[in-house]
Amino acid sequence: MNDDVVLELRDVKVHFSTDEGTVKAVDGVSFSMTRGKTMGLVGESGCGKSVTSQAILRLVPANGKISGAILLNRDGQEPVDIGALDNHSQDIRDIRGKDISMIFQEPMTSFSPLYTMGNQLMETILLHQTPDKSAARTQAVEMLRKVGIADPARRIDEYPHEFSGGMRQRVMIAMALSCSPEILIADEPTTALDVTIQAQVLELMQELQKDFGMSILFITHDLGVVAEMCDEVCVMYLGKIVEKAPVEEIFHNPRHPYTQGLLESIPKIGHKTEGDLKSIEGVVPVPINLKPGCGFCDRCEHKIEGLCDTYNVPTAEVAPGHWARCFLYPEVVEAHNKAVGGEE
Repeated sequence: MNDDVVLELRDVKVHFSTDEGTVKAVDGVSFSMTRGKTMGLVGESGCGKSVTSQAILRLVPANGKISGAILLNRDGQEPVDIGALDNHSQDIRDIRGKDISMIFQEPMTSFSPLYTMGNQLMETILLHQTPDKSAARTQAVEMLRKVGIADPARRIDEYPHEFSGGMRQRVMIAMALSCSPEILIADEPTTALDVTIQAQVLELMQELQKDFGMSILFITHDLGVVAEMCDEVCVMYLGKIVEKAPVEEIFHNPRHPYTQGLLESIPKIGHKTEGDLKSIEGVVPVPINLKPGCGFCDRCEHKIEGLCDTYNVPTAEVAPGHWARCFLYPEVVEAHNKAVGGEE
């Protein structure tokens, strides 16, 4: 495993058993994160982005089964396969909050209303850093100061309802970074915020990333935020990565029809649009009892009858550092032919 890689997912699957059948929420996701860089994970709601992040910390519900390798590469230590750890083991408890932290999607419901912000922020510090409550409080106050909370020594004793949405999100960031994690998972951290506060939070995350030297997995459906924050991008659809490339390549030369559709649906400043803004017809299917073929086939304007609707699509490198899962490209067709030939 390359020392520059801090986290690597290899063919990770998360399947849920339900009365209707098996829900394949994540179905063979593979990517790696580079130290100090930001990886964007984008796609519509229901594509499996949040479940992928939950699998990394083994936070999926009891009816979910995780398979595949999730390798954490800590400095000076052998890589740890998080996917093989027990949900309730001390090993995974040591990783959560210390090596990998997470900012959850909704700041309004991420805190208990019964405890002060200080109590909830200090809990992580007491668990992973020091048993000294006085030292933990001092560190918590300093973290609140770093994320821009005014008068942190006083506000640390206030309750969540006394904070605005933007301030709660700042405290959530302070909690996630309180133990200097190597990886920060940000699951749509600015979705519930207005654009002004969103810009402040994004700028804050970039500053703290430089200070802490951490890697960020940024999950969002907002491609404007991706352009601002990310170094690399994985586009996800129906539990699979359909395209993966550096952020400039994704925006200037998107290869998968789904990525192209997402970019074409964004209004552009300074460009006159005749008629309605382009949209992707249809919705993301429910991932139960799916037929073979490309999951995007029924919504795609470029589908190839007898191929896209018949065979599962492999991933291939269609340009240096640019991977896609689409039969429109000869590299993907060649990979498919090799796979089919190997099965025969």
